[in-house]
Amino acid sequence: MKKFYLRTFGCQMNYSDSERLKTVLERIGYKETLSPNKADLIIMNSCSVRQHAEDRIFGFINEYEKIRKKNPQLKIGLTGCMVRKTSIQKDKEKDNLLSRIKHLDFVIRTEEMIKLPQIIGIKSSKKTNNFNTLESRELKNYFHINPKYESKFQAFVPISTGCDKFCAYCIVPYARGREKFRSKKEILEETRSLAKNGCKEITLVGQTVNSYPKFANLLKEIDKFHKFGLERVRFVSPYPPDTDDDLIDAMANLKTLMPYIHLPIQSGSNEILRRMNRKYTVEQYEKIIEKIRAKIPDCAISTDIIVGFCGETREQFMETYNLFKKIKWDMAYIAKYSPRPGTVAAKMLKDDVPAKEKSRRFHMLNKLLQKISLEKNKKFIGRTVRVLVENYNKGINTGRSEHFKIVKFKSSKSSVGKIIPVKITKAMEWLLWGQI
Repeated sequence: MKKFYLRTFGCQMNYSDSERLKTVLERIGYKETLSPNKADLIIMNSCSVRQHAEDRIFGFINEYEKIRKKNPQLKIGLTGCMVRKTSIQKDKEKDNLLSRIKHLDFVIRTEEMIKLPQIIGIKSSKKTNNFNTLESRELKNYFHINPKYESKFQAFVPISTGCDKFCAYCIVPYARGREKFRSKKEILEETRSLAKNGCKEITLVGQTVNSYPKFANLLKEIDKFHKFGLERVRFVSPYPPDTDDDLIDAMANLKTLMPYIHLPIQSGSNEILRRMNRKYTVEQYEKIIEKIRAKIPDCAISTDIIVGFCGETREQFMETYNLFKKIKWDMAYIAKYSPRPGTVAAKMLKDDVPAKEKSRRFHMLNKLLQKISLEKNKKFIGRTVRVLVENYNKGINTGRSEHFKIVKFKSSKSSVGKIIPVKITKAMEWLLWGQI
């Protein structure tokens, strides 16, 4: 049996897509291997939100080409947000990536993963009959492909794909297309099935997940699956203007909703937000935070911030810095701006903040994050939190608390997949230590 190796980069949406891609590969007769050296087919699920992510992918492609010298039959492909047009090297009209990277044999858009057999040259056979029967139904909607979940107790469930926000710096609307929603019926069927089969935590994913129509009502329906054993529901990533009172009330009152939200701000300057085409002001964002903390005083809040966006002055950066000191996010994912080809920012705005200055702002903000994160984490010392244990290594269990804090403690491998009460004894910048 031929083997495939799949490497995933980027957000939770990509990891969810990879679970469906694995189903496709297994249905056409491939078996997964965890070593690229043993693979007959290597596919990378790409992220193009940051230049760093693309650079890593180019590096891995070069490494995989070295493997091909030992295995000339090896095929190397790419899917995900870097791909614009499903194509192979022989096509006259093909994705620019194939012209730029000769080591790639094919690229395939995520929503067209059903076409993979044709792309890699597999003809219809007994092995692929079941797959081909599904093809006519699935061709227009890859969400119908049943995913091969990575975990029995945690799962990503996509509720939408694409994006209609068109932030100036973001490639997603061009890579994934306009926003499309899964039917409520499909989502509830998948989440119900997961709960009945022992899944304890479900994370709903979408580029702007709370843009889903009547999102709070969807959460209320999923919350009913607590009776089947579902303990936790999370969602990423919400868009600030769509974080309405109904959603905040749901977070405060539903059994399964955790006291944590990731709410990207991107900048603390209204002028930069306008230039980014983020459709809210700092004041509107602060109002949302106030509402969340009024209803859920203990809620942990994280964010995304871009430093060095086109035209960002030192004064505008300091607006972000001072806002951080004011809001005190539990965690922030800070990135130095890098222009993405094809975006409005890359076409119309000048990337005029020097790399050295971007690094200075990044480190300045990261230092503040470390200080605030440690302050926040110290408040958990002496408290008992409920940890969903995700993995075990050399006598140490690691998992996440209700507030999405990483928690480590000594225990046995049998704790993996269980929710364990852990008393916190030590706080660090990025994690907590405890004991049972």
